Amino acid sequence: MAFEIERKFLIKNLPNDIEQFPHDEIVQWYFNDPSTGKSIRIRHIWESYKVTRKKWHGLVREEIEDTISKEEFDQLRFQVENHFLEKTRYYIPYEWLTIELDVYKNLQGLKTAEVEFANKRDAKKFIVPEWFGEELTRMREATNAYIANFGLSDELLTLMNN
Repeated sequence: MAFEIERKFLIKNLPNDIEQFPHDEIVQWYFNDPSTGKSIRIRHIWESYKVTRKKWHGLVREEIEDTISKEEFDQLRFQVENHFLEKTRYYIPYEWLTIELDVYKNLQGLKTAEVEFANKRDAKKFIVPEWFGEELTRMREATNAYIANFGLSDELLTLMNN
């Protein structure tokens, strides 16, 4: 079992030079495993297929990720066909870290950034870039699993429109 330490932010304005950064087109589906209480994500990036089991705890989350075959991916995907997100993820170097900036398709202009840290101390001392908006780390309605399953919450829409 692994843990990820990550902060998530709303992005109001993209950096002017966004297209210069490496990026991936990502499609991911979500469902919940009632026996464990974990959110399960299946993801397709290029020719790579992954299944990830997460348990949400805000800043620190339990995460287990495995590579799966295309056939396994297709079997899982057809079980949850309508619970997916499509996005372009940009990888932006920042200090000693990488900002993963997601621009979502068909979600009313939603843009978020996630930054992963080695420990809680680094997460707390992180200096937030001025182009970041509200922090979403502890907002369950801002998780990709929630958005894929239930859409954009009124609270998140309000933050996006302020």
